[in-house]
Amino acid sequence: MRFLASALFCLTAFAAWAQPKQNSPYSRFGIGDPLTQSFVHQTAMGSQFAAFHDPYHLNLQNPASYAFLRSTAFETGLFAKYSHLKSSTATENNWTGNLSYLALGFTLKSPINEVLDKDKTPWKYGMGFSLTPYSIVGYNIESSETLPELGEVATNFKGNGGTYRLQWSNAVRYKNTAFGATLGWMFGKSTYENTTSFTDSLLPTFEDNIRKDIGIHGFVWNVGVQHDIPLAYANNNKDVMTRWITLGLTAESNHKLRTVSDAYFIRSEGRLSSGAYSNADTLLQETDVRRNLTIPAGIAFGIQYVNVDKLKLGAQFGFESWSNYENEARPETFRNTVSVSAGLEYIPDYASYNKYFKRVRYRFGGYYRQDPRVIDGEGINDVGVSFGMGFPILLPRQQTSFVNSAFEFGKIGGGSPIEETYFRISLGFTLNDNSWFYKRRFE
Repeated sequence: MRFLASALFCLTAFAAWAQPKQNSPYSRFGIGDPLTQSFVHQTAMGSQFAAFHDPYHLNLQNPASYAFLRSTAFETGLFAKYSHLKSSTATENNWTGNLSYLALGFTLKSPINEVLDKDKTPWKYGMGFSLTPYSIVGYNIESSETLPELGEVATNFKGNGGTYRLQWSNAVRYKNTAFGATLGWMFGKSTYENTTSFTDSLLPTFEDNIRKDIGIHGFVWNVGVQHDIPLAYANNNKDVMTRWITLGLTAESNHKLRTVSDAYFIRSEGRLSSGAYSNADTLLQETDVRRNLTIPAGIAFGIQYVNVDKLKLGAQFGFESWSNYENEARPETFRNTVSVSAGLEYIPDYASYNKYFKRVRYRFGGYYRQDPRVIDGEGINDVGVSFGMGFPILLPRQQTSFVNSAFEFGKIGGGSPIEETYFRISLGFTLNDNSWFYKRRFE
């Protein structure tokens, strides 16, 4: 167990350090390309979260799910993404990847103690901590045109950085209804740089460089509720459901964040091999400028049918009011968005003794997401399908953990000036241990 945990730590640390180059033109807008906050086992089911809960897996996006945990769960994940970008004049292929998340969740009372103490309370409690990338900025775009009296003008747009969320979640459940809340800190820094070169032979060659470094920080939060509607019990035992329907809801209001930015406008005769400017003239310099940033409110509703250890089938609808987005450091206009997803998980035979692949969890899903960013007056959409598997692993002390995989194939910006067709591979590790908070007895 300790060796596996150490190996996973080294693997995730390496992935965070050795990430491939990112080049997404869409990340120029807003605070960058949004990264899914779903864990790998949810991603394979179309990234459902509003009504999802599981005794051995975490659900970061609806904090109410922590109250359904029956074991301590440590989750980490990695992803790699292949993108094919196409415009009217060019195409490009690239790979990117990163650490997806680090999360720890646990029930505040050991289920072992509940059995030993014969404590049948209708109240359950859960808590969790997580660190996740929230958005990523990474692009390197070049364009050129010929203008009257100026000749050839070449422009390079370059950006890198992103944002992260560090979160603390708490949940309480009474019988079949759970409520939860998450409080988090959002932070990060991104750099945006435009370099324009004028190379007409009749004029002196010169270069304009505009750079802006923007840091983001502030509190974020969300709340959630989940309710199970019983359909069947095990041997008429009202404490053990075998089939039920879960209704789930998550919501968050506008988040008022702060930005700290530095801006530079430098005109020069170009750059030396060392990277320094030649005969530079600073036309504008701003440092430590503090402004406001508003991340808009959102709500999601989901429904899921569960036949325990056999089938999960669900759907979800979400809405986000991105027309309320405000960024005083880089003003832009966004649109409100809706999203729809559906998916299922199927286990052929969770108790199979000699056929391992009958115990594997097979997952499938699909999704449609509107993107808030507007390109040349046109909104862009993200449409895709997903599938994956959850491989159970038996660790010492008969602890069942999982290696989860997810594969997504989709297209974003279909019909827009730049179309992106992508294939994303995700790998997640779930380590479970139900001995946390266990009160050992000595007689």
